[in-house]
Amino acid sequence: MLAVLLASALYETLGGESPPQALESSIFPFAGMVVAFFTINSTAVSAAVALSEGQRFDEVWLRNTWSLVGYDLVASALALGIAWLYQRSGIGGIAIVVVPILFLRHAYLVNVQLEATSRELLELMVKAIEARDPYTSGHSQRVSQLARLLASEMGLHLREVDNIASAALLHDVGKIYEEFAPILRKDGKLTPEERQIMHSHPLRSAELVGTISSLRGYVHKCVRHHHENFDGSGYPDGIAGEEIPVGARIVLVADTTDAMTTDRPYRKALTYERVVDELEKFAGRQFDPRVVAAFKRSAAVRRLVGVGRRSEEAPLFAQVGRHEQLAAR
Repeated sequence: MLAVLLASALYETLGGESPPQALESSIFPFAGMVVAFFTINSTAVSAAVALSEGQRFDEVWLRNTWSLVGYDLVASALALGIAWLYQRSGIGGIAIVVVPILFLRHAYLVNVQLEATSRELLELMVKAIEARDPYTSGHSQRVSQLARLLASEMGLHLREVDNIASAALLHDVGKIYEEFAPILRKDGKLTPEERQIMHSHPLRSAELVGTISSLRGYVHKCVRHHHENFDGSGYPDGIAGEEIPVGARIVLVADTTDAMTTDRPYRKALTYERVVDELEKFAGRQFDPRVVAAFKRSAAVRRLVGVGRRSEEAPLFAQVGRHEQLAAR
């Protein structure tokens, strides 16, 4: 109501008539009314969300408003166009425009529902994978949360942060295939053949993620390359440095961190301090030094990693391959 009242007052202040006698002379007042309405409305809603959820106002506003600015402007201009058609052609003129719009809207909603269903199926697969092994229960959710914090700490754009969090959530979805089941349940060391099978899971995960059109591109690449090492010794493509999407580099750190801070049958969880030592030790080889630096300076990451972690000492890992085996499984 506040947005409508203030926007209407601005419309009249700018010389707009109600009802308008000539639409051509109402374009400028109408544009001012539209900008005022969406500015007031988005500011009020974003402030309410930020206060209730304890988030930064600018982050909430950008996430919920910026991507819709173009849509709102086009929809508003369309309203003015429909009014112009009504003046010229009556109800028949409106029908010529509105009926195709309603058809396109229905097609869009159907596509959105299919995308949402496909995404829910992938997330269900993730839960099914983790149900096979009590030690990995909730792993993907934790990796996604940690990856989001790291991406935000590195100052990435909010849309990229969201995409990285999605990639982290789905990075292991390919393990739903049956060939991974006995390996995931195995307590001992992997054989060369089993390790080769495990090395295929980024490709299998990327195949499934690629079935959703909204996840193709950046999210798909992050999933495919989340086991590429910074020095080029990783898999599946052996790319290095900046060739690896930054999201994949973040997911690798988040994935390995969760593996190190979770109790396993063969060792206890590492403390935050020991995790930092390991990340620093392999920065520049397995991990991107910039991601490791973000990990170390983020208070939010420290709180997340430190919560519920055991303080018992555990042997440090002697080589990069050990980290790879932990993260892969």
